Amino acid sequence: MIPGIVDICAVDGDGDAAVLTPCISGEETHTHHHFELVLKNVFPVQIHALGLAAFASLVAPFGGFLASAIKRAYGIKDFDSIIPGHGGLMDRLDCQFMMALFTWVHYNTFVKMATVSVPKMIYMYSLMKESEQEEFLERIMELSGKK
Repeated sequence: MIPGIVDICAVDGDGDAAVLTPCISGEETHTHHHFELVLKNVFPVQIHALGLAAFASLVAPFGGFLASAIKRAYGIKDFDSIIPGHGGLMDRLDCQFMMALFTWVHYNTFVKMATVSVPKMIYMYSLMKESEQEEFLERIMELSGKK
């Protein structure tokens, strides 16, 4: 339908584990699982840069309004304690602080690789259904060669 968007379906099979495949319209054994964005000749850094640029141009300038609201709430004319007579350093960096916060959130949410540790794996294991736990243990045993 939409170029670059692929519907991914789970194929109902004999086993507990569903196989993921692109959806085929009208296929009764397919149930929608998720969407995937498939772009050719586009690097992930370009998609991240587009999101950061959109935020920087559309939202970050409102950091000045946020700073003005803080000043009004406290009855301050300007933040001039660091550079007297120049409106203060904060007045010059209000949108940069907002952009820095957004960049940090974006990086930690979408870019940073998740670390895997034993406590995290045990927690994730405890969230699985019993059938998934059994399959997980079987696959671990296959990987370790102890089956």
